[in-house]
Amino acid sequence: MEISLLDKLVSEVRQFHNKDFLKASMAVCALAAASDDEVVLAEHYRADDILANEPALKIFDAKKAVDILYDYIYELRTHGESARQILYNKVRRMTGDHKRSRTLMRVAYLIIAADGKIRDAEKEEFVRLCRLLALEPEQVWRELAD
Repeated sequence: MEISLLDKLVSEVRQFHNKDFLKASMAVCALAAASDDEVVLAEHYRADDILANEPALKIFDAKKAVDILYDYIYELRTHGESARQILYNKVRRMTGDHKRSRTLMRVAYLIIAADGKIRDAEKEEFVRLCRLLALEPEQVWRELAD
């Protein structure tokens, strides 16, 4: 079935308006995955799964999203703290949008729990991300872990 031009335009407009959300989502993935100083294969697979199944991210081209994610991971590895601050700023832009903030934290939790081992550094990153988004870390963690 051919997509009408109007449908295509609507999709493009949604993508344009949600570009900051995509970047914040990939920033959360990168920050959560790199929080323990190693990005394991399970975290890569979980990121792919999130892109394929998270309704708020389905409108984006998965390949472009993965490319953004890998760029962010590379920047974290090569530029450390300065890259981390840039990614935090991308996340911070979602503060005040409760629904998107909750989605970002669900993404973070799924990445952190991907390998079945939750390390202290990962939990600390989760707390930092919650605080950037003005969310209560313990409450969000409980809701996601149950």
